[in-house]
Amino acid sequence: MLVALAVAAVAVIAAVVLFRSLSALKTASAEQIAQLEEKAGQVEQEKERLALQLAAAVEERDALAEKSADLGTRLAAAEAELETTKAERDSLADKAKREQTTQRFFFGRKAREAFEVFRQRLAADGFPDRLEELAGENPKTLTEEARKILKDVESWAEQGGVEDASILHTLALVDYSRGDVERARLRLRKAARTSSDALLFENLGDLYRISGKMRTALENYKIAAKTAPETSPVHRKLGLALYDAKDFGAAVKPLKVALEQHREDPDLHLRTARALLESGDFQGTVEVALAAGRKFPKDPLLPSCAILAYGRMKKFRDAQKTFEKAVEIDPRSADVHVAHGMALLDEGKLPEAAESFRTALECDASRPEAHYGLGLAANRDLAFDTALGHLKKSVGLKPDYAEAWYAMKTTYEGLKKFEAAVEALNKAIALNPRLSA
Repeated sequence: MLVALAVAAVAVIAAVVLFRSLSALKTASAEQIAQLEEKAGQVEQEKERLALQLAAAVEERDALAEKSADLGTRLAAAEAELETTKAERDSLADKAKREQTTQRFFFGRKAREAFEVFRQRLAADGFPDRLEELAGENPKTLTEEARKILKDVESWAEQGGVEDASILHTLALVDYSRGDVERARLRLRKAARTSSDALLFENLGDLYRISGKMRTALENYKIAAKTAPETSPVHRKLGLALYDAKDFGAAVKPLKVALEQHREDPDLHLRTARALLESGDFQGTVEVALAAGRKFPKDPLLPSCAILAYGRMKKFRDAQKTFEKAVEIDPRSADVHVAHGMALLDEGKLPEAAESFRTALECDASRPEAHYGLGLAANRDLAFDTALGHLKKSVGLKPDYAEAWYAMKTTYEGLKKFEAAVEALNKAIALNPRLSA
């Protein structure tokens, strides 16, 4: 009975709990329904708003499409007009170019015609075609008639843009004759870009030589000599420039070519012989020196070269005979005694060589070659203190005497002054890089 009552009580409690739960659920559902209905109203309002916006957008789109079509039509018309304008512009530009070309041809033809008249006038007036002839205190100037023609040439050339190498070359010579060296240089360089005329490069070399730029002058002489006839003076200029640059081997060929045209120039014979000697062509030295000696029998310098060459070839008897003849020409020639001393050194006769060098100093106390020879003789005799004294006197008289500096290296080594020997060697190589070989 108690169990039945308990079960009934539990059932009642469960029924009460269930009723309360259902009541709470109903209340929550009612609230949710109300919220959903409110949201549905909001969605409906948003839908109406978007529909209005869509209608406005469609209307705007249609307006833009109409505007785009109108713009497309106008663009097509503008492009057509642009093409027409371009065609007209190209036509006008082509016409202007043809007219300009015609004008340039006209001005160019007039410039060249005037230049031919000008060149003939210069030739008639004796105006030189070599720049070196315009240098000096009294350079050739233009006549009044030539000046008038020159004015026409420059005017027509400027209007026609004419830059013919021959015209620039001649105008450069005129500029130089007026004293405008810089303008002459610019015109010659511009002409050289399009020309291989040997005379043009010779004049350019002369301009640089006169300006003291020997290296640049030498390069232009080399270019000129490639195509210049053997009678051209550029071979002499090139040979002498190479000789002064101590490039004796390269100097031989142009000097020989020049020698064929200047047989009466004793200095050219002497330089050719010395270039052959320095380049190691001892037989060629003898041939040139003896041939020139017959033409200039009173010149002791030519047999001096032959003496040195004979000594290098170990032909000591010939060296002695040539010395005896040279002494008859001029017993007071220091060059003859120095050459004899060098030949005696090659023969190994140290006392006789030293005596010859001392004789050279008696003839000319300022000869660095004589002190150099005495230094070499003392070195070979192991008298290094004596050698050093003479070699220092030699470089004192001739600071760029590379061979004397090189001999001083041996002297310092003999004196165990190795640091000084290295300094002397570096000095010698700096003055003459060939000594490093």
